[in-house]
Amino acid sequence: MGELLMRKMGWRAGEGLGKHREGTVEPIVIDFKTDRKGLVAEGEKTQKSGNLVVMKDLLGKHPVSALMELCNKKKWAQPEFVMVLHTGPDHRKNFLFKVVVNGCDYQPQTASPNKKHAKAMAATVALQAMGEVAGDGVHSGPVFTAATST
Repeated sequence: MGELLMRKMGWRAGEGLGKHREGTVEPIVIDFKTDRKGLVAEGEKTQKSGNLVVMKDLLGKHPVSALMELCNKKKWAQPEFVMVLHTGPDHRKNFLFKVVVNGCDYQPQTASPNKKHAKAMAATVALQAMGEVAGDGVHSGPVFTAATST
């Protein structure tokens, strides 16, 4: 349709567009996006919240989701997240969660300024202790260790 209109106005195939016919001759190539990951630039972190980095592992899943799927797969009870600590004034709280998986407690060393990140940290500690996630992977966030198992 567009080519027909351009020919009516005097354009010929192989000529550039513009007053002096010096424009681009090749058509614009369209790149179709087929995945469902959203528009993310290469090298950009997949998930950021302020200066907190939530570790994404196990095929891009959030650590809490990955831990729940692992428990389902092994036919264990769902992990139980328990708030161990919440300190600070209302405008600057810190939270520390532990997660109980199959009778074992896992707790990170450091607290987090929001509950969602604190749960993700606890889930990551559990996944690292179970060998599902490399403990020394490329990660710029807090260091995680497992609490004593009971």
